[in-house]
Amino acid sequence: MRSPGIIAAALLAVILCWDSVPPGRAAAQSDDDNPDSSIFAPAYLKRLRESTSIMPNDELRALWVVRDALTTAESVDRLIDFAVQTRVHLLFVQVRGRADAFYRSAIDPPASILEAPLADFDPLDYLVTLAHREGIAVHAWINVFLVWSDMSRTPPSTHLAARHRDWLLTDASGVRMDRMPSSQWKKAGVEGWYASPGSSEMRAHMARVVRELVSGYAIDGIHLDYIRYPNRTLSYDPSDRAAFAVKWGVDPASAAHSDRAALQRVLGKSALALVDSLAAASRVANVDSMVVAIRAACGDKVLSAAVVADPSEARRDRAQDWGRWVNNGWVDFVVPMAYNFPPLELEHRAVVYNRMLGRDRWLMGLGVFDGRDEYLAEAVELLRGVGVAGFSIFSYNVLEREHYGVALMEEAVLPPDTSRVEDEDEN
Repeated sequence: MRSPGIIAAALLAVILCWDSVPPGRAAAQSDDDNPDSSIFAPAYLKRLRESTSIMPNDELRALWVVRDALTTAESVDRLIDFAVQTRVHLLFVQVRGRADAFYRSAIDPPASILEAPLADFDPLDYLVTLAHREGIAVHAWINVFLVWSDMSRTPPSTHLAARHRDWLLTDASGVRMDRMPSSQWKKAGVEGWYASPGSSEMRAHMARVVRELVSGYAIDGIHLDYIRYPNRTLSYDPSDRAAFAVKWGVDPASAAHSDRAALQRVLGKSALALVDSLAAASRVANVDSMVVAIRAACGDKVLSAAVVADPSEARRDRAQDWGRWVNNGWVDFVVPMAYNFPPLELEHRAVVYNRMLGRDRWLMGLGVFDGRDEYLAEAVELLRGVGVAGFSIFSYNVLEREHYGVALMEEAVLPPDTSRVEDEDEN
């Protein structure tokens, strides 16, 4: 750690030079930066809603499809049949779960749960063909920073987590995720090993992954998940930590953890709070950089993201500033994962999201797992009262497994089929 005199001098320079816009944050937006402004192309969700042949076309319905539904042609057939029966407009199909591929890839290894070689059966290609035949859009859902979670085995030699262990996050003591007991990160609610958002090599890798997908398949878009830090504790890597210390004169891990009390005695409470703000902004900038890199790799394909539902919590704890992504045009829309909110809270959130983003730049993410299906009908009714573009349900796999899928969707989500009324009127 640097001497107190050097730290104090560096922080004094920061305070003197500090303006109202911290690193990683945009200046205040003008009226022209409004998400409904003419500088943006018409919102994708609005275009999809107006152009779809699936009735009714005044509300969009999407499904998240977890990767284990893609293992065979028969399982994909069942998925498409379900989507047709429930009049789904959009499928978020998980084709990259843990830095593996459910499609032909020269970058990441094939998923271990596939039942046939990709040369014999390509799930993504087969699914896109069937879905487009029915007028259903397909967005390739990719997990970004979450790269491994199967603690029953070690990653194969071709896997990112084996080839680039230096990309993995560490705790404040510098212990890398693959070197700590899994109970340590599981206790904190972390899903598995994360690659560091601060790694430029990881950003370049993901840009290649996305370019391979959009150039090789007739997908309609890319859908990002785990585009965030796991929490504020597992949020370091050696190179990013060193770069921050060189720039600001303080080790961010020491400021946040072990040496915090000593630093506060030297710097004072206000200066230490400024360090906290700089560290938070640096983490946000790291995640922002990945979003921008993927945006560039997407070309003309639509880009969306599944995000932590509370925007303040998302930015503070996960460095996920998704309102900024939408309002800067880096993503076309977001899907807040509002699984745990009761219906009345969902209604309030919908009002907030409409004001933040505009109606056509988000879908409400609703869950049907662990008993949440009981509240689905009430939630949908309240959200329709607010006026939303539509919903995404997590997940198709739960609906199929519980054997109440089509019935639940018909009772809770599907409005009357107006096309039948129109046909009767014509006869």
